[in-house]
Amino acid sequence: MTTSITPAGAITAATGAQNCGTPITYGYYRQWRDVATTKPEDRAPNVQRLSEVPPEIDIVSVFATKPAEDPDFWVALRDTYLPALHAQGTKAVFTLWIDDFAKAPVADNTAAYDAYAQQLYDEYIVNWGVDGIDIDVESTPSGTALTRAAGIISALGKRIGPKSASGKLFIYDTNLTGSHPVFTRTSSLYNYVMLQAYGRGASTLQSTWQTFSSRISSCQFLPGVSFYEERGAHWGDTLDPFETSRAASYAKWQPTGGDKGGVFAYAIDRDGKQPGDDTISTTDYSWMKRLDALAKSVH
Repeated sequence: MTTSITPAGAITAATGAQNCGTPITYGYYRQWRDVATTKPEDRAPNVQRLSEVPPEIDIVSVFATKPAEDPDFWVALRDTYLPALHAQGTKAVFTLWIDDFAKAPVADNTAAYDAYAQQLYDEYIVNWGVDGIDIDVESTPSGTALTRAAGIISALGKRIGPKSASGKLFIYDTNLTGSHPVFTRTSSLYNYVMLQAYGRGASTLQSTWQTFSSRISSCQFLPGVSFYEERGAHWGDTLDPFETSRAASYAKWQPTGGDKGGVFAYAIDRDGKQPGDDTISTTDYSWMKRLDALAKSVH
């Protein structure tokens, strides 16, 4: 059975650290490796379905091709995958990039930001039925672009996330710090903050967490690793054996004075793949299941 995905806890330190409820496990699933993808060149070797994600994964991010670019997948998501995921207690969100906000084709005024936020809500939440939006922030807009991004995100935060009454999730996902200008302007709007700590030692997590700690609770903070992508970067996060892997050290890590919100992994459709293995094959999600169990055991 999956866990509650509402951060909660009693503050135990002035650092944002809290004693939390049961931690969550979160995963990014690359939709272009699904059997339902629109692209024939990808569909032919693909053997996995999003609905095969196990119930140990509380939230899965659909990453990250928009409906117009992958219509077959999105139909399968709405009509087949989401009902199956919901039946087992897993929620699914869609990832948008910070440029989708910073470079949005809108006028720079509050009314335009609000209308665009409604458009995003209608497109993804209403039309396609996903359970929320994840914003991937790996660059830093400035000037008008920063104002626009923060304005649209703030308007969207009235419709999803903890400031809304919708029950839909709003997630911030980054490889940067908590001093990022978009985050400092919008930090109160998110259910969770995902730190892409790929390739970093667990000893670095505390100092990065401290850049976020004045604005969110530790129950909202999830450090994450990446599986090896075919012909991708060798982050070294998920090297066998599991027990001595960086991924396991992230699952065990806790912020000073409290608990973290959980743990996540990118490219979960590559679960178990070791560097250099570029074959496309099924997975039993054994790493994700062990990460989930380990993170819960140290709670």
